[in-house]
Amino acid sequence: MRKFTRFEAPKIIKDNWESIGENYANKRNANPAYRFSWPQIKSKKLNQIALPILTAQTDNHCSYCDKFPLHNGDYSIDHFMPKSNPLFYDMVCKWENLYLACKHCQDSKRTDFDELLLRPDDIEFSFNRYFIYNYTTHIIDPNPSASDYDKKRAAITIRTFDFNYFGMKTSRRHAFERYSKSTDPEVNDFNYRFMFD
Repeated sequence: MRKFTRFEAPKIIKDNWESIGENYANKRNANPAYRFSWPQIKSKKLNQIALPILTAQTDNHCSYCDKFPLHNGDYSIDHFMPKSNPLFYDMVCKWENLYLACKHCQDSKRTDFDELLLRPDDIEFSFNRYFIYNYTTHIIDPNPSASDYDKKRAAITIRTFDFNYFGMKTSRRHAFERYSKSTDPEVNDFNYRFMFD
């Protein structure tokens, strides 16, 4: 997980997210089987408007694990506070609830939510505050120097996104080896940039 600064919401989302959320909540409360689909405003679906901006703000890296590059079919927009949870129906199109996510992170998180889950665009977030990276095993652990509260948040985040899945550890090792061998590395061209910050 690497810190990023959230871009300003597109005006069409800023102006419409509350009414969209209210509409979705009403439909979902009336019919629990109702499925969300991205609304269309002025002949364009909101996900088509949001996706290029979400992609640009993370330099085409997953908001959560920092995987790169993301190819068609390997990413989607994640609702940080799940759209399937009645508590968050009204936030279905709130800009601050939308994150670019790779398939692994999306599939791992599913509809899980914990209020302690870390957000990479939180003003106080930094990788080193919460996590420690082992450059030998390529495992991410809670930072042992962190407060108990921050360690708990890190552990929940690692578990929710399955950051230490075998394939992800292997991918991080490959990225580290490529970066180490590069004479003039451009950090945004690599997976898992938090290793190099």
